[in-house]
Amino acid sequence: MINSGLLEILLLAQHKADVKLGLHSKRVACYAFELAKALNQSTEFKRRVFLSGLVHDIGFLKLDVDFEQISLDMTLHKDVDLIRRHVLEGERLLSKVITDAEILEIVRHHHERFNGEGYPDGLKGDEISLAARILAVADLYDAMMVGEMFGEERSVPKDIVSYFTHTASGAELDPKLVTVFLTLLQRNPVFYLPVKNNELNLYKLVYLVPGKLESGDLCDQYGTILVKQGAELTQHILDNVRSTYPGQKIIYVPEQS
Repeated sequence: MINSGLLEILLLAQHKADVKLGLHSKRVACYAFELAKALNQSTEFKRRVFLSGLVHDIGFLKLDVDFEQISLDMTLHKDVDLIRRHVLEGERLLSKVITDAEILEIVRHHHERFNGEGYPDGLKGDEISLAARILAVADLYDAMMVGEMFGEERSVPKDIVSYFTHTASGAELDPKLVTVFLTLLQRNPVFYLPVKNNELNLYKLVYLVPGKLESGDLCDQYGTILVKQGAELTQHILDNVRSTYPGQKIIYVPEQS
């Protein structure tokens, strides 16, 4: 697939080009992996969809683009040449360094829409590979949650759930995958950044449950602490965090004094 040395170079390139792009790709990879896991896919499939998530937007490195000048709305339409080019450039760039045809296909097709109105090939329904359909769900969710990656306001989680249920399902996204993904969201997923054995600084998706928060401080995407390490998480707090606070939630391990 992709050896660790090459993957490190690709991740560093994305991060240096645009920090928000690099972090977005890492989060999308986590969501895609968890969705593939919920669908009982094989270990090889889960690894491939995770790697594809990490590099799905690598094509932006070839484009002269400022993310703060791109609206989220532009990313959802097939007739914007600038946005459409990034999937083709991504496929082309990766084809020079990897031979995994499935990863190349996933990168090319992660903006196809379930109703056939996506790009670059106008594929519809099951014509789009399962992995690419999974990545589309993860990509849209993170883009809406983080918001400012595309110069937009962050979305409140409950509004995204409504959008996925009533607008995206069956149009942009595979309705069966939407149903499974929304079930995962009910489990309060948050990102955790391990400090050991994590040379690539990759996130791990964990699920919050009632009880004492042991692993670190629960923060919003800007680092503002929502719940401090050691505090008691009640179901009321969990429901409030999931439905009320906009943006992604991340657990940071406090630095040792």
